[in-house]
Amino acid sequence: MKLHSDAQLANTRELLREFEERNEARRLESPRNAYVHELTLRSLKKTINQLKEQIAVYEAHRSEAPGVDPLRAGQQ
Repeated sequence: MKLHSDAQLANTRELLREFEERNEARRLESPRNAYVHELTLRSLKKTINQLKEQIAVYEAHRSEAPGVDPLRAGQQ
């Protein structure tokens, strides 16, 4: 998915925060099934990385926009 607005950026950042919290909670719990536990952690990590990439791409493109100061683009 590609982000198209600052509102989507904010929603994606919130989603990222939630996934990072889930990942940490899962990582700390005692697994009933080690294989399923490992697969779940891999899936969460993959999703976290995808969200981070979406955010980075959006911010990089936003900083390239005319009239946008790249040093201040991430400070909103």
